[in-house]
Amino acid sequence: MARTIRVQSDSNAHDRPWRVAVEQGFFKDEGLDVLYYEDNPKGAAGRVEKFADRWKESKLSGGELEVYPVCEWGAIERVQQLGHGRIIGLDTTARTGAIMVRKDSKITSLTQLRNVPIAVTWHAGTFYAAIEALEAVGIPYNEIKLVHANDRLNALLNGETEAAALMEPLVSRAVSAGARKLCDLKWRGGIVVGDEVDEETAEKLMRALNRAVAWLRENEDREREQLLRDLTPEQRKTGMLPELIGAQSYKKREFEDKVDWMMKRGLLASAPSYEDIVRGK
Repeated sequence: MARTIRVQSDSNAHDRPWRVAVEQGFFKDEGLDVLYYEDNPKGAAGRVEKFADRWKESKLSGGELEVYPVCEWGAIERVQQLGHGRIIGLDTTARTGAIMVRKDSKITSLTQLRNVPIAVTWHAGTFYAAIEALEAVGIPYNEIKLVHANDRLNALLNGETEAAALMEPLVSRAVSAGARKLCDLKWRGGIVVGDEVDEETAEKLMRALNRAVAWLRENEDREREQLLRDLTPEQRKTGMLPELIGAQSYKKREFEDKVDWMMKRGLLASAPSYEDIVRGK
C-alpha cells in the first residue's frame, strides 16, 4: 500500500495546481495518496524570520512522506540548512507579486527606495525577487533595506514601513485599501521532498502536476476561480495570476546560477553542490 504524501502549501494562489491534482484525481491515477495542506498552518504568525524554524518539519503521525513547494532560492537554502531533503524540480507556475506603497506615499518609483525599509517575509520568494528588482534599477545590494514582517500588508498600511513586497492575495487586498504598485515581481518555485520520496514517486508527482496545469489551461473560466480562490469574486477579475508553466526538471546550470547569485550577496554560508541538493536526471 502506498504511503501518504503530505504537501504543505507555500501559497494558495501559486500552488493551486497541487489542489487541482488532488480534486481531479490526477495523483490518484498515479497511485499516490496525497494530502494537501493550504498555506502556513499558523497563518501570519507562522511566517517567522528564522529560516530553520519556518521550514522545520512537523512530527507527523503515520509516517507520511513530505513535500514542500517553495521559491527556488528558498528550496536551495532549506535543503542546505536542514541537511536533508532534495529538490526534485521547478514548480508548476512562475510566481507573481509586486512592490507596493500606500496611496499617500510620496514615493513614485523604485529608485526612491534606496535605504528605505521595505516589508518582506524573510527568505520567501518576494524577499529575493525584491532584491532583483531593486538592483535592476541601480540600487546596490548594501543600500537595499528589507525588514521582516510576519504580516507585510499590515506593516505597509499601518505605516511601519514605507513599502512592502507582496504576493496574492495581499496584492489585491492592498489595492482595495488604496495602495499603489511600483513594479511587478516574478520568480520560479522549487519542489522540495523528504529523503524518503524516491525517484519513481517524484516522477509521478511531476506527471500529475502537469496534468493539473493542462486542466487549468483548458478550463479558462475556472482558472481565475481556482488560482485566486482566496480573493472576493470582484477582486478575482483583476488579481495577479501566476503564469502556468508546468513542473520541470531543475537543470544544473540554472541551479549554479542561483547559487552564485546567493553567494555574492551573502545569502548562503557556502556553495552547495548540485549533486547534494538536487535529485533528478
